[in-house]
Amino acid sequence: MNKRKINCLIVTSLLCFSVASCGEREKTTVGSSTATSTASSTTAEITTTMITSTETPTESETIAESVPQETTAEATEGSENNDRLPDAVRLFEAINSVDMMLSGAGVDVNEDVSREFTLKTNESEVSSVYYLVNDSRFENVDQVSQFINNLLCDELLEKYKNIYEGDNASFKMYNGNLYFIHDSKGSGFEYTGTPEIIEIAADSFTAKVSVNNHGVSEIFTLKAIKQEEKWKASSLAISKK
Repeated sequence: MNKRKINCLIVTSLLCFSVASCGEREKTTVGSSTATSTASSTTAEITTTMITSTETPTESETIAESVPQETTAEATEGSENNDRLPDAVRLFEAINSVDMMLSGAGVDVNEDVSREFTLKTNESEVSSVYYLVNDSRFENVDQVSQFINNLLCDELLEKYKNIYEGDNASFKMYNGNLYFIHDSKGSGFEYTGTPEIIEIAADSFTAKVSVNNHGVSEIFTLKAIKQEEKWKASSLAISKK
């Protein structure tokens, strides 16, 4: 009889991990004067319950368990898109800034201090006026180069590197001072919408935005890649809206 009582208590303890009402059952069993006389019926009841709990889940239960996983995956993708959106905005603004530099705008200068530099055009030489740079971002050509190389790479870097290198560079040094070929003609773009992430991967993403390009409605599609732990604009495709 003592052995049967011990067995009953052991099985009851195991049941506490799978039965919601374990606390109540333990309270009524431990210290009860009728525990010994009902040991056989209790053991039979517990054995039946444990066998039932090991049944294979039905197909509908399996499907129901998989739904939260799909929802989590969708939420993760949306989160990644949101994470890249500030980078897309920054790179679109960078392209605008660099394009203005190439056209002779977007840089603060002192128009009272200027000098002429000789430029080469179609095998001929012409003189162009450069103005002393008064922009806190740049003190020399190396800083201009670093600024652009931190934002652009590949195709776009090739397009805009003439801003800081070559005979006709937009920036030139003279006597330790930085000069810029300032021009008041129109340049840059007017973004008319919010960038949208349309493709994303671990080390790249693609974004698009609507643009008013000097009176023409267009769509800019930017490809960005990760280099040296920085997101850089690699290419820019332009299509009609």
